[in-house]
Amino acid sequence: MIRFSNLQSEHAEIRDDLDRAISRVIDSGRFVLGPEVERFERAFADYCGSEYAVAVNSGTSALHLALLAAGVEAGDEVITVSMTFTATVAAVVLAGAVPVMVDVDPEHWTMDVSKIEAALTERTAAILPVHLHGLM
Repeated sequence: MIRFSNLQSEHAEIRDDLDRAISRVIDSGRFVLGPEVERFERAFADYCGSEYAVAVNSGTSALHLALLAAGVEAGDEVITVSMTFTATVAAVVLAGAVPVMVDVDPEHWTMDVSKIEAALTERTAAILPVHLHGLM
């Protein structure tokens, strides 16, 4: 298996904080919503300089809500990259839109921006890039 990141070392610095937060949630018995989620949403909104933040259960849900918030509607087209996790395309389809795939730049494995213009149509409502493995 080829590893793209080392998850153990990524979280080593905050491991104790994560363990305490997870224990608070488990001890409360409130796995959905509840005070820990409210605390996280407030802290994240403050961090982003936003009035609101909404915690969701998955990346698919996050992308779906972002597309809806951006005004994507049934029949619209959303340009995205061909090399991505299924959640990207699933969110587009859940929004009722049609995914339009653009190939990747083979050097960086991110959306080849030189191919976006050819994919644009009158029905294009959004471009949904994916920063694979944190590459931008």
